[in-house]
Amino acid sequence: MTYWLSWGRTLLPRLKSQIEPAKHLIKEIFLPVLIFILIGLFWLSKSLGQGSLNNVFAVVLFLGSMYWYLKKREESTEFLIFLSAFLGFFTLYNIQFVFFVPSWIAEILVFIFTLLIFTYLAYEKNYLENSLLFGIGLSVCILQIFFILSFWRTNPLSKSFIITALFYGFWFIVVKKEKILPFTVIIVLSLILVIATTRWPVI
Repeated sequence: MTYWLSWGRTLLPRLKSQIEPAKHLIKEIFLPVLIFILIGLFWLSKSLGQGSLNNVFAVVLFLGSMYWYLKKREESTEFLIFLSAFLGFFTLYNIQFVFFVPSWIAEILVFIFTLLIFTYLAYEKNYLENSLLFGIGLSVCILQIFFILSFWRTNPLSKSFIITALFYGFWFIVVKKEKILPFTVIIVLSLILVIATTRWPVI
């Protein structure tokens, strides 16, 4: 009886000691694995054509991202999350239009993806207060914007860029409470980019 009581008292600490290394491992490999998958999907989409440019760009982007991540992990996290957001939204647009995925399924995927990367970013940067509430609010906004932009006659790269810019602005202005002007300029420039690359119908 004494043995089982002793075993019961030590069970929780032993479980915690085993869970912590697993949590640390997941934290370390989550971003590299995500970037690898998203760059692979970007490469498969042949967004830069069928030639060697598409191959070289994908390899250089992945190797550069991993080098910066391993060299300066803390400094690179935000940028690599935004890169992942851009590649992820671009991939979701491709999935929606290439495989004729219904809009409601695409919106669910956008919501889950946005919430996932926002939660990871908040956890990495230790902005945990109200992070779930912020994440849900941002995810709902992003899926609505994703849906609206899906009707615009412009390429997925531009649409993904503007959504990423909004994600970027939300993180720095709403969550980190940085000065609004620099980030507003970036968002406005992204809007101009989308308008400039839109294929307007001829009347």
